Amino acid sequence: MSIGIRTVAMAALGAATVFAVSAPAAASPAQPLRELRCDLMDQHRGRLRTFEAPDLHVLEQTAGTAQFAPVIPQGTSAMMCARTNVLPAMHDDKVLALGLPLFIAETGTPGRLGVLEIDEGRYRFRMLEGELASDESQALERRLAEFQSRFAAATAPQR
Repeated sequence: MSIGIRTVAMAALGAATVFAVSAPAAASPAQPLRELRCDLMDQHRGRLRTFEAPDLHVLEQTAGTAQFAPVIPQGTSAMMCARTNVLPAMHDDKVLALGLPLFIAETGTPGRLGVLEIDEGRYRFRMLEGELASDESQALERRLAEFQSRFAAATAPQR
């Protein structure tokens, strides 16, 4: 992990702690996934900055068929969303299509933190804080396969 990404991850972890204190407990399988907020992250003079993005609602804005095209200031290095579950949602791959990793901070106690990223055309999700249960790991593998399938279809040569 590069210094820049490690710094981003640590800042996201700090934000997750803030969210965990002020947010309800994590979602159970019966509860719908909720997103409390999303922020953008950049580096300025060697320091990481997290800044609010009140119009950024990744779950809502990626759910439809429309292109996900939020206003992203130049220099933005990542997105971070606080949700009731750390697992990537159905269309979170649209964030990566913008060239940004997506940090997901799970609210509740204890909070968990993960990052969805793409490396050499392969989607991956890494836990930075906490662990996944075996059923969550299986759900994650299915979700990553969905992302990979959409990516392959989008990048396949047209005949």
